[in-house]
Amino acid sequence: MVPRVFTPPRRPLNPQTSAGYAAIHFAEQLHEALKDTQYRELAPKLNPWQRWFLVHALELNPDGSYRFKTVLLWVARQNGKTFIAALLILFRMFVDGDALILGVAQKLATAKKTYEHAQKIIEAVPRLRRELDPKKAASSVNGEIWFQLVGGQRYWVDSADNGGRGLTFDLVFVDEILKHKTFKAWSALSKTTAARRRSQLIAAANAGDMDAVVQRFLHKQAMDALEANDDETTIGLFWWSPPPGMPLDSPEAWAFSNPSMNYNLPEENLRAYWVSDPRPVFESEVANLFVDSSVGGPFQTGKWAEGFDRLSKRKPGSDVYLCVEVSHDRSYAHIAFAAYREDGLVHVGIMMSRPGTDWIVPWLKSPDRTFTPAGITFQTKGAPVSSLITEFTDAGIEVTDWGGADLGRAAGLLLDGVNLGKIKHRNQPLLDVAAGNAVMKSLGGGYVIDAKNSPGDASPLWAVAGAHWLLKNPPEKYESAYEDENHGLMVIE
Repeated sequence: MVPRVFTPPRRPLNPQTSAGYAAIHFAEQLHEALKDTQYRELAPKLNPWQRWFLVHALELNPDGSYRFKTVLLWVARQNGKTFIAALLILFRMFVDGDALILGVAQKLATAKKTYEHAQKIIEAVPRLRRELDPKKAASSVNGEIWFQLVGGQRYWVDSADNGGRGLTFDLVFVDEILKHKTFKAWSALSKTTAARRRSQLIAAANAGDMDAVVQRFLHKQAMDALEANDDETTIGLFWWSPPPGMPLDSPEAWAFSNPSMNYNLPEENLRAYWVSDPRPVFESEVANLFVDSSVGGPFQTGKWAEGFDRLSKRKPGSDVYLCVEVSHDRSYAHIAFAAYREDGLVHVGIMMSRPGTDWIVPWLKSPDRTFTPAGITFQTKGAPVSSLITEFTDAGIEVTDWGGADLGRAAGLLLDGVNLGKIKHRNQPLLDVAAGNAVMKSLGGGYVIDAKNSPGDASPLWAVAGAHWLLKNPPEKYESAYEDENHGLMVIE
């Protein structure tokens, strides 16, 4: 019933400190209203895990707002996420009285499942149906799908890439967050709740593979807060999964990730999946474990993973070199860094990553920056990032040109450094995914990373290659003002 990993409450939970109790009461009313009808499957009796989740996910602050601005629900498939999502949406509309709700998924058809479930419940329960606005009970205009209550509460549904732009919501439900391979949609969605005092953004899925960039990033944020005992965190993680290293061939293991097992999820179905599913599929969809199913990438098998060092950091006082790179479609820009460690190995990573490019020069010039890099490089000709050269020149920021044969040299240096164990890095999903699926292409007798034809955004890895190249081929040295030992080299925004 209780997830193995979860963000603990700040205070004891009861009807005064959690709206989950009211949500459970609402669910019980729906169940009673439908249990003797043909629609009884629309509102089944809550399983124990669902009751537990509602109480903890809807924890309240003393002022009545929700403690968790972001709720991460990681539970294996077929355990009842769709009903919980529909219940939460209806609770916020009919009981909590929130005005605007958005439901999204990477594909509109997926988002519509929760929307249609909520609609069917309303149609089946007379007292809910009476609150539908007869003029706006259902609408599908210009691609927008929504329905509205007489009190003005409205529920939109859309694809993740299109939803929420220019609007503000009290609740955003993101289904199948593991399908988000870039931050483009998440960056837009996460801002839509900022102006609402009692807003929440709920993301749900089973644990994804290396391509689940956004999910892995959010998971890391939540795990970091747990490890730091951060009582002020506003990210709530609720992850049903077996203990590390536990064999996955028994019902005992399956129960950890499938809390609905032997309620409305037959054990024999899970046993059949164990027999029929490929191991990575079973681990992700049934065991609810994050898996590395990547088989590509430019490095020798396993070498990038071997370079992971959770405590990796630069040598105190050593120079830091930066490279700016822009994704092929110009949706994101990244600033990578490289610096020597105490043991002589190289520490690399992404220092900052954000949508667009207009933030780069202001960020580098900000008085809040506590260091002056020993060098900055990017491709000043023939690449998406090249358009920034005028902006850098006008801002008085010196740039070391990176191009021509040096591109191939940079790729070679990176490959050798990783394959020979001379490059270390921390856990950064954005970079790890690029390292796992970037492809190479021939250029001028050498090889470079192919940003256009890589299956994901390869630019973070290419930025690291540039920073590492500059570290190995430094420009004429000038005084470094990098003084802050605690500066967050590993932050992604």
